[in-house]
Amino acid sequence: MQNISPDRGAKVARVTDDSPPGPQITAGEAAELRRARDRMIARDKVIDEMVDNNERQITNEHARGGAEIELACAVRGAARAEAGPEAHEELERAIARLEVLREEHRRLLAEREWLNTSLREIDDGPSPGEHERSGHA
Repeated sequence: MQNISPDRGAKVARVTDDSPPGPQITAGEAAELRRARDRMIARDKVIDEMVDNNERQITNEHARGGAEIELACAVRGAARAEAGPEAHEELERAIARLEVLREEHRRLLAEREWLNTSLREIDDGPSPGEHERSGHA
């Protein structure tokens, strides 16, 4: 039933007990909607993890740049004729620090690849009705 509001002249739809029911969905459609919602939530989670991974990669990149500068200074310091054991210890620390950062970088790249694969799998997920197929002809 539609009424005209006297103050604005706009149409207002009023739902009453004698109004026809709205569209109904089947149990299969409801299940498909739940699966679509679950995929959307999973996709959002993967994207959040990708953003976090990107932030950690940027932080790592800056740290590696600093460690490479420290290493260059340590190499120069250890190469001096008057360099003592402290200079060589500093060089070893700089090498170790840079290796730790490089290993972290490799781990972050592997994690990013896994996240990319996960996102592709979510985006290329089963087509509608695919979950109902038994695999038999």
